[in-house]
Amino acid sequence: MGRLLFSPKMSSTIERVPKVKIYPDKFKGQVAVITGAAQGLGEVTAHTFAAQGAIVVLVDIQKDKLEKVVDEIKSKGGQAAYRVVDVTEESQINELIEDVIKTYGQIHIMVHLAGIYPTIPINETSTSDYRRIMATNMDASFFLVKAVLPHMNERGYGRIICTASGTLQNVLAHHSVYIAAKAAIAYFMRATAMECTLGVTANTICPGLIASAAVRAKYSGSSLFEDTIQKQAVKRSGEPEDIAHTICFIASPENAFTSGQIFDVGGGATFH
Repeated sequence: MGRLLFSPKMSSTIERVPKVKIYPDKFKGQVAVITGAAQGLGEVTAHTFAAQGAIVVLVDIQKDKLEKVVDEIKSKGGQAAYRVVDVTEESQINELIEDVIKTYGQIHIMVHLAGIYPTIPINETSTSDYRRIMATNMDASFFLVKAVLPHMNERGYGRIICTASGTLQNVLAHHSVYIAAKAAIAYFMRATAMECTLGVTANTICPGLIASAAVRAKYSGSSLFEDTIQKQAVKRSGEPEDIAHTICFIASPENAFTSGQIFDVGGGATFH
């Protein structure tokens, strides 16, 4: 299934939209740790931060893909490194945060995009399935926040961003544990915001249906994209860049008075 960017009748409108501007020094000197960065939303987000001057530390379990993304960022003049980490293991998360602080001195931005979303009916969901889905999504959020928040609070600056899902409101069948994990993340981050010192924020990004390669492959042959576009206020498919640019806004210094919030990036298919 190809990307459904916009309908033909909207092409003239799209042409009039100003181009997105990338400022090469916007995040200069800032260190951004991004999980799930070997592919998909994490990869695009890493590129977007690096293009704006951030030192990006890419985190994933896929070493070969991480190396490829780091090489691509460096070839464009960006600064990047990677760490192979299983985010479901608290000890590995603690070692990651300690290592990055030791290497770079500070973590300014932490973005948790790693996640899994298997399609399994409730009656077919094993206990091991349940624990795996919760561990990659919710447990990892807890481990990352627990490890990085004291550091950011001590320094008096930081942006923590975790990922929920548009399925919290636009519910899909056979995703019960995934949706439960994402709902837990959203409210965990709201509570986390109340433990942040001045200068530190904690927010949640809530992507709608985004036409990443993995999602397009998963729903190939279905009408999900067409049906979702009909529900949206913005009549096109969401792209990974839509998420990456929103994350950069949430992580920006000017977004200093917004914390504990859910940023719904789904074209207006759902409302909070």
